[in-house]
Amino acid sequence: MREAQQIRLLQALIFVGAIALWEGGVRLGLINPFWTSSPAMLLQAFVSSLAENKITFHLGVTLSEALSGLVVGALAGIALGLLLGMSRIVGLALEPFIVALNSLPRVALAPLIVMFVGIGFASKFLLAFSLVVVPMMINTWEGIKSVDIVQLNLMKVLKANRWQLFAKVLLPNCIPWLFSGLRVSLSFAIIGAIVGEFISARAGIGFMMDEAAGGFDTTGMLMPLFVLMIVSFALDRVLLAVSSYYLHWRQQPAH
Repeated sequence: MREAQQIRLLQALIFVGAIALWEGGVRLGLINPFWTSSPAMLLQAFVSSLAENKITFHLGVTLSEALSGLVVGALAGIALGLLLGMSRIVGLALEPFIVALNSLPRVALAPLIVMFVGIGFASKFLLAFSLVVVPMMINTWEGIKSVDIVQLNLMKVLKANRWQLFAKVLLPNCIPWLFSGLRVSLSFAIIGAIVGEFISARAGIGFMMDEAAGGFDTTGMLMPLFVLMIVSFALDRVLLAVSSYYLHWRQQPAH
């Protein structure tokens, strides 16, 4: 059996085993479903919510907030990272401020953001944006700083101009860093949207969970959370597949 097949089989066994232990524990009375719900109860709640178009509506709201913040935050972060990387003096001058900004718990700004822009789409978008822009900026900047100096010197010997250095050396070297930053930022953007919905919202996965928590409904809290986790995992797999496609040249040959 090939290694990839062994890994998939092991993953399937772990997943099925965990679900079976959870459901079995509830049915045998070893686990109190009031605190943990159960796979069967979660599935029943999902089917019911899906039939009412409730979970799809709220999931769409959260994803629209998170993905818009991800896209705009990523573009802004990449642009800022390129600006810092292309100017050594500017980069060194701003480095301590960037480090300080990155250490700021931006989720804590959520109440302030809601106060300024209200409880609608804008507050969740801005919170997701704030969690994405700094990591993407740092990843882009680090990608530029990690360029092999030998490659740069070789291009200079060949009389390459500044644009050619950027297009042929700096930008390609940043691409692996950008995909890595996007995968991390995806979860950050979703966290930002959910936190914003927890504070104040009329729709979204966070709103569903907050509403269920008010009624001490564990199943109602966990079901949308698991749905969001599955969708987030699927989006991460898409990013991974795209990065593998464009970065196939970085794959190590099999020995």
